[in-house]
Amino acid sequence: MRVLMVGIVLALAAWPAPNIFGQSSSGDSSGSGGLGADGLAGSGNGVAGGAAMADFQTLINLIETTIDPLGWAVAGGAGENSITPYPSGVYVDPRGHLSRVVVEPLIDQEHFIAPDQPRHPWRTESRLRTISLHALDQALQQSFASGVPPGAEILKLAGLSRIEYVYVAPEQEDVFLAGPAGDPGFGFHLQDLAIVTASVDHNTSPLGCTIEASDAGVIAAQQYLNQPGVMKQLSQHPRAITAKIEEAIGPHHVHVFGISPTSGTALALVDADEHMKQVGFGAVRTAPRIKNYFDHLDPQANVPPQSLIRWWFAYSDESVKANPDRRMFQLPKQSVCVLSEQQWMSQNGRAPTGQHDAASDAFASEFTANIPHLRAQHPSYARLCSVFETALALQLALPETGQPSFRAWFPHLCAIGNAQEDDDAEPKTVAGLATSHRLPNGSVVAVVSGGVKVDPVLMADNRAWEYANGLSHTLLPQEPKVPSLSHDAWWWD
Repeated sequence: MRVLMVGIVLALAAWPAPNIFGQSSSGDSSGSGGLGADGLAGSGNGVAGGAAMADFQTLINLIETTIDPLGWAVAGGAGENSITPYPSGVYVDPRGHLSRVVVEPLIDQEHFIAPDQPRHPWRTESRLRTISLHALDQALQQSFASGVPPGAEILKLAGLSRIEYVYVAPEQEDVFLAGPAGDPGFGFHLQDLAIVTASVDHNTSPLGCTIEASDAGVIAAQQYLNQPGVMKQLSQHPRAITAKIEEAIGPHHVHVFGISPTSGTALALVDADEHMKQVGFGAVRTAPRIKNYFDHLDPQANVPPQSLIRWWFAYSDESVKANPDRRMFQLPKQSVCVLSEQQWMSQNGRAPTGQHDAASDAFASEFTANIPHLRAQHPSYARLCSVFETALALQLALPETGQPSFRAWFPHLCAIGNAQEDDDAEPKTVAGLATSHRLPNGSVVAVVSGGVKVDPVLMADNRAWEYANGLSHTLLPQEPKVPSLSHDAWWWD
């Protein structure tokens, strides 16, 4: 079966959890149509609810009527092809090639709420919101038993936007995550939390993705550049020659490791990584503007005529704080950074030089400094940061549980994390990205590669901790003795 995933850049609907409930998940409303908990019109078209609704169905109808109309499994069609909406600004075609699509949303639910209309409590901002994973797991158990999928409150984890504190309570078989809560479109997702929870053990395997040009493609580009007169033509016709270089390199290969490659979590990591590289080569701009690689090049520097730049997301070197009994932790204010390393192209493919490219390093540093801004503007960066923070938080917590993993404490959360979406397409390639720039002392051709590596074991090593006597669970909002009647009891402010 061929599956086409359509993404909407400005649609901040929740990534649906794996369909183990027997029906698709909706927003705050428990049924189709009508009004949800926020007093908003329900999504009768079956689109997952969230901070904004985009016109998925119009786009799907357009594709079905213009691309092989009889090949779709809809009324009047005899084929088996289907389309699955993915609200992250990217889509994966049946061959596994990831591309971008931009469709303006028709309705922004957040702005649709009138000032005098009540908002669901979980959508309100909070300086510090606490989530009990044990209580959340019980809420998921109730959903399993009833066959009713969780609503947006659970799918968006009550609007949690960053993990600041982690507290382990072995006597309650619970882990508490606490941090600020804000715009749910740029916050945490149940699917990401579930996948990480199911993955963490005492020797957690790294998870993430790589986006790499093939060795054969790099060699073909090198051979083309070595042809007589090509470098001279590059200085005279940079766009035409760069296009031929991209053609020689071909699509970059995507490899997802440590998690299901068909999950929304994986697609978000790939999307963030691919976008970062476009920023690095000046293909897209950000606000505030981040200087690209060529902006950082010294016009008088002795720059090699061709190079392979590698950038990847990893943990920053900021320290974790812990209290003396190792049950309370404070995560770094920023856990994620971008690292760089220059790689040379050769006849044999690629080999790290072990040297540093000053312009590449400067871009990585500037991009790292702007990650908080990007996190607040782009859902994929928000998800990438949440995966890093969740993995670190749970890796820190696990030794204090006395358990080999979290499967005994949070079985339903882990069940979602282990579920597979076999019908969804796996991202396998993205368009190759190569570019050139003219300096007074010659032209530079650069090809970019890299990836995302979430390796929490080293980051959670207690030899890198800072101990703080004043770090106590009393800093966290305390669970109310009488559960709130206005929202689910697994979180509180």
